[in-house]
Amino acid sequence: MAPQKTCFLTPMKIDLHTHSHFSDGAHSPQFVVERAGRNGVSHLALTDHDCLEGFLATEQLDLPDTLQMVAGVEISTLWDNLEIHVLGLCLDPQYSGLSELLTNQQQRRRERLREIDRKLEKAGISGLDQYMSDLPCCAPGRAHVANFLAEKTRFGTQKKAFRTLARNGRFYVRPDWCTMSEAVQQIRAAGGIAVLAHPHRYPLSKSGIRRLLEEFRIFGGEAMEICCSNMTHDRITYLVQLCLEFELWASAGSDFHNSAAHWMDIGRLTPFPETAIKNAIWLHPRWHFPDSEPD
Repeated sequence: MAPQKTCFLTPMKIDLHTHSHFSDGAHSPQFVVERAGRNGVSHLALTDHDCLEGFLATEQLDLPDTLQMVAGVEISTLWDNLEIHVLGLCLDPQYSGLSELLTNQQQRRRERLREIDRKLEKAGISGLDQYMSDLPCCAPGRAHVANFLAEKTRFGTQKKAFRTLARNGRFYVRPDWCTMSEAVQQIRAAGGIAVLAHPHRYPLSKSGIRRLLEEFRIFGGEAMEICCSNMTHDRITYLVQLCLEFELWASAGSDFHNSAAHWMDIGRLTPFPETAIKNAIWLHPRWHFPDSEPD
């Protein structure tokens, strides 16, 4: 018997994974919110890396009448010596335990950049500290260093510059993130839903992904992304199978960073698969908008 083909619904209206210039996005929270409104998004999460400033800034904005904001963050963690990202959605941004964790994460980021800066100085490249001080971000990372190298040095494109900062690269510095367990624990304590971000992007075998999902569940993780930008239906179908097997809620987000990346726009996602509807994250008991199911 031939395998069942996943059937997809009409385009969804949620985007639960976006970034602003408070982390490694290119635009302000206002730009993100306005673009989401123009693109017909009904539920938006601004999930900056290791900080909540982007989401908090949206509380001061006049939102489109059709747009609901979902409190969110993306936390960098270490699991089995790999960097794994965990989203926290529908959480209390004022919860002290989460705030303390994010403050520590930002400090770890700054310490890592200082180590990178020392390597750059030894190579005769100066100016990173001043470059970073002129940026609006509060969760600096390697993407900012790559931009600096591309703009101020001979390294060419941002992509080429980033290779020097990646594992085995000339300026690589190992991260010192919190554990995945710590991130999930604080998200849950803040009343939020812990979501495994873009599971298809990690350098893991199929058995490795299954082990990751199993441990994520043991730690208290409750959901995983099944739809991101620029994904094939086959890839989504595989993630849906894992989502159902591990009894996780299904989430979706563009991982938007920059409007110049036309393949990664806010709300520009492969339609949410019908096979995952019963596990859709907006059906979670802690989802903030239980009476406003996305189209």
